[in-house]
Order: sequence, then C-alpha cells, then structure tokens
Amino acid sequence: MKRFKIFTISVITIIVLLFGFLILNYVFSHKQKTDTTRDFPEIAKEGTLRVIINTNPIDYFIYQGQPMGLQLEMLESFAKTHNLILEIIVENNPEKGMELLLSRECDILAQSLSNLIEKDVNYDFTIPVRQTKQVLVQRILNEDDPRGLIRDLSELELKTIYCSKNSRNSTNFNNLYSLSSKNYYVVEIDSIPDELLIQKVSEGLIDYVICDYDIAKIAQSYYPNIDIETDISLAQDISWCVRHESKVLLDSLNNWLEYFIESEDYKKIIRKYINNNRLYVDINSEFYSGNEGRICDYDSLIKKYSPIIGWDWRLLASLIFEESRFNPDVVSWAGAVGIMQLMPLIYNKYTDPNLSGQESEIYAGVNYIRFLYTSLSHTASDSANMVKFVLASYNIGPGHIEDAMRLASKHEKNAGSWDDVSYYLINLSNPKYYNDTCVKHGYFPGIYAVAFANSISNRYKHYINIIPE
Repeated sequence: MKRFKIFTISVITIIVLLFGFLILNYVFSHKQKTDTTRDFPEIAKEGTLRVIINTNPIDYFIYQGQPMGLQLEMLESFAKTHNLILEIIVENNPEKGMELLLSRECDILAQSLSNLIEKDVNYDFTIPVRQTKQVLVQRILNEDDPRGLIRDLSELELKTIYCSKNSRNSTNFNNLYSLSSKNYYVVEIDSIPDELLIQKVSEGLIDYVICDYDIAKIAQSYYPNIDIETDISLAQDISWCVRHESKVLLDSLNNWLEYFIESEDYKKIIRKYINNNRLYVDINSEFYSGNEGRICDYDSLIKKYSPIIGWDWRLLASLIFEESRFNPDVVSWAGAVGIMQLMPLIYNKYTDPNLSGQESEIYAGVNYIRFLYTSLSHTASDSANMVKFVLASYNIGPGHIEDAMRLASKHEKNAGSWDDVSYYLINLSNPKYYNDTCVKHGYFPGIYAVAFANSISNRYKHYINIIPE
C-alpha cells in the first residue's frame, strides 16, 4: 500500500509538472508572438519605416549624384507625414523581398508588384499607387514597312524572349500566354536591368524583351528603332504590400494614399517619372546608376584621396554633391569656390602646390576634414556620430559645434551624441541658449548645419544602396 501511495504521488507530481510546463510554454510562446508583432504602433515607436524597393528608371535610381524615383519620393512623403525615418533596402528579387517582409525585416514591399498575383493569407496589398502593363520590345527593321513586327502573340512560336531574372514580367507572360504559343523560350537574365536588355534589342544582339511599359517608353526616347506597341498583359494595378498582421499600417497607408493620389504632389511625381519623355535623365549616361555606377567625373580622384580620412569614397562624394553638385565653377555668396566649396584661406592652407584643378581642391578638402577630426577627436561617442560632427563643422566651422556640445553637457545630455548636440546646435539662434555663458561663439542659425549634415548622411545611404564600392 505504501509503495502504491508513493507511486500515486509521483504520477500526480509528474502530471502537475507537465501541466505547468505546458502552461508556461503557452504563455511564453504567446508572449513571444506578441512581442514580435510589428505593426504601425511598433514602427512609430521605433521611429523607422523599413521599405524594400527595386532599382529601375521609374522607382529608384541615382542620376548625376541625386537619388531619384517615383517610389522613393512617395515613400519619403509618407514617412515625412508620419515623422518617420525612411530606411531603404534594395532587393530586386520579389521572392526574396517577400521573405524579408514575412520575417519582419522590412515593413513594406515597394517592388512595383501587381496586386493580381496569387493572394496569400500572410500579406495584403494597399490600394494602387499606379498602373502599368507589360509589353514586347522588338526592333524595327524597316521604318517604312512595319510588317515584320509581331502583333499576334501566336507568332512567337520558336522565338526566344528575354527578361530580367525573377521579374514579374516572365511570370505574367507564362501565366497569361502559355496556351497561345507553347513553343517559345523565355530566357531570364540575371544582374542585367530591363533598360540594358532593351539596349541589346536596339543593337540587334537579341530580338525580344518583356518589359514594363513605362520603362520601355523611357528607353524608346533613346532608342527610336525599338517598337513597344505589342501588349503582353492588360493594365495592372501596382500596389505596396504589407504583412497581414500589419492591419493598422495597411489602414494608414490606404488613408494616406487616397488623399495623396488626389494631390498636386502626386501629379507632379507622375509627370516627372512617367508622363514625359524624360530627356533630362539620360539612361545611356555613365552617371545613371543602372549603367556603370559612376557618380561624377571625379570618382577616381575621390577614391584616391578618401582613404586619407578613412572615409568610404561615396560619403565624400555625397559631401561634394551637397556643396557644389560637382560644378567646379560655382562660387558661393561668401566667396567659397570649387567643388569642395572651400574659402580661399582654407584652400591655400591645406592644398598641395604641386597639384592643380579639381585634384588640388579635393586634396585640400580632405586635409581640412582631417584637421576637423583632430579638433573634435575628444567629443564623439562613436564613428557614426563623429562623421555628423565633422560634416556640420565642415559647413560652419568647429567653434559652433563645440558650443552646442558644451550646452548639451550643461543640460546633462550626451555631448558625444549627434541627436543630442544637434538640438542645441539648432537652438544657437535662440537667445536663451546663445547668451549662455558656456557659448563662446555667440549666435548662429545652426539649423542649416544640421540639415547639411543630415542631408549628406541620407544621400550616402542611397549611394550605398545603389553605387558599388
């Protein structure tokens, strides 16, 4: 009997422990699931909106040093409306983009996805941001006799059609027209954008490409011997995509889009990127990011001298763009000259008399930056903050930056943090602060130096996204 009681107690103990384990496991897993949910409240709390965009001449690209794109400008407007920092992730593969979305590594897919793709319980589409269609790009062999052009898709039998790998173009073509012509070949080309495939059509290297109509229309401005009049699909709505769990984000996006699409800002963006011939953006230019990945004429010199200060050459390029737009003839109201916009006194102090032209300007600018690093070496908490301090100092000199740091320390903030110091730099135009006894250089409209540093840093992020090292 005693053994039976012991056995009974042991079994009961095991059952209780097992039951408790199951309860704890449920609570933990439920809490973990709750903690990892990422919707608009979590995004707003963090202050960062992460978005995946693909690169092409419509959505996102860099031209002559300037980040541009329809998707970019729309998302920047949404982020600004909600006081969010926009973080761009470049991914041209829709499948990888969806993986990143569902794993919560991004919040929005803005890869020009058609909302006609197969629905899934894991994600939802916003209302359309624009419309497009897919077309067949082919070469005009004889302008006076267009009869050689394909107009009926059944004529594609035994033909080879090219498209960018993993693009929606090949998927749509196979889904919509597999019954029309079973003996065609679709070749997916990796790492070559649509505009370069179209160039190959124009040059006679390949015969047919499936492409977004709006991209094809831009290309036609530069390659008049291509035809884009054969439709591969009906009109398609292009939408942004979010996780199904992000219901508040979806509602926020839809509410904003309903208003924005009716606005003059949206109409300007559409006119800028779609409803014009885009002659101001030359997709054949070596300074269009879809081609050679160059930023400006001075790339080689920037790469040569940026190691002096340990900078990624693209950061230095972003600084030069901010100062002069790479124009060597610009002269500021204060007398700063050249692509680095150095005052003559600074230029003469830091240049090498054996150098000339823009090389001497870049050399002088880099050595001035090295001096700023030495002046501010005791201040910043890390290299990222240090870069912001140096950029602001390049704009207005180190004295006002040091004043803002002293103010930050006096008010028990982190004098090594750009976020804290920039607040006081902005307020150097406020008598409450610039009359403080710790301020040695007096009044200054520091808001412009803050905007200067932030603008360079933000553009540098775009350069990292698109321009190769």
